[in-house]
Amino acid sequence: MKKNKKKHEAPPEVINAGPHQWLPVDVNWDTLTKAERKATVIEALRNRDVDTLWSVTEHNLLLYGRGGSHTSEHTLRAYRTGVWKFLQFAFPLGWKRMTEYDVDLTVGYLRALERAGVTPGTINSRRSAARALYRALRWAGVLHADPFADTPRAQDHEEKWMKREAYTREEVAALMAVADPDEQLLILLGAHGALRISEMIGLTWDRVDLERRTMTITGKGRKTARVHLSGPLHAALSAVPEPDRSGYVLPWRNAKTMRMLLRALCNLAGVKYQKRQVHGLRHASATMLLEQTGDLYVVSRHLRHSSISTTEVYAKANPRKLVDAVANWDGE
Repeated sequence: MKKNKKKHEAPPEVINAGPHQWLPVDVNWDTLTKAERKATVIEALRNRDVDTLWSVTEHNLLLYGRGGSHTSEHTLRAYRTGVWKFLQFAFPLGWKRMTEYDVDLTVGYLRALERAGVTPGTINSRRSAARALYRALRWAGVLHADPFADTPRAQDHEEKWMKREAYTREEVAALMAVADPDEQLLILLGAHGALRISEMIGLTWDRVDLERRTMTITGKGRKTARVHLSGPLHAALSAVPEPDRSGYVLPWRNAKTMRMLLRALCNLAGVKYQKRQVHGLRHASATMLLEQTGDLYVVSRHLRHSSISTTEVYAKANPRKLVDAVANWDGE
């Protein structure tokens, strides 16, 4: 008699069910007893109640997370999306697996993301979000050990400097040539002020001091710093009529809108947008200032880096001095 060969099942894949319509949850986690907290979360797992599971994760983040109650909306949105993505993967495999120390589930999730072609940086962001969910599950008493503690981060074999593609000085000028005054302010706040997209959106006129040629920025980790204005940026801000210098500096309140706007300007100016996007303007600020001064410390201060080792990446990204030195090397 022939023995039936056991069929090997294909590994689970990441399911993309599209965006989730988030609904408010009427749960006050602070007033629940430990037993009520655990029962609420188990019921949510059993019913695949994504909204309640995000609610307990958010509560735990704001209570025990590194940023605490100052955790930015941007971070919360990223974690919320990451929790949704993990639950899409985990629910079909059985909700009870999320109540156990199941490293096969957590490692399997990262491997599924790899097979789907997700970049290492995004995989690690998804891992952080899923781990935040597991911390909330532990807080609720649903499990006692974190399987993500034994789930390694994705390894990125691409050099950091290769990812930091910046707009060149000529490309910034080309963008300025096709932009209207508001759009020019956006470009200069990124390419000269070195602001991140969230910092541009949040910048208000009461934080701009034209007389002292500075602006006060609240950036990553709620850290506040004073940024000096370049000549062109100061001129663009000064050109705004005084009656209009109230509220927000830029008219756009949505990051997606700003990305679409810059993409349109790039198309109009014949400038590459891919792998740069809005953040490429900040990279341009770093590379242009490094070219002009040759001083990493100056660049680090302007970009508000917590460590100069972060700034050193831009020196690798701009090998012009090395190319010139080798080209003129006489070998003696």
